[in-house]
Amino acid sequence: MSEMETLSLRIFGRDLTLACPPEEKDQLINAAKLLNDELDSINDKNNALVIAGLSMASKLLNKTSSNDNQSSANNQDIEKLIEKIESVL
Repeated sequence: MSEMETLSLRIFGRDLTLACPPEEKDQLINAAKLLNDELDSINDKNNALVIAGLSMASKLLNKTSSNDNQSSANNQDIEKLIEKIESVL
């Protein structure tokens, strides 16, 4: 089992600290940046997290439907990332 590394992120004005394998650190940082960019583009701040989630899911579905060979791997990666985010929240 690989050693875990502590990672501090700021998402939607909230500070989050989570543990992750070192090889996943850059991916989580990039995911947080992507989420923050999406949140910044939404005017309805009360529902921003839900709207951002729907928007990103829609983009993912559009992307994977055009590239079915990679959709299974992408979905697994997204599911892992969602599980990590849910465990932190």
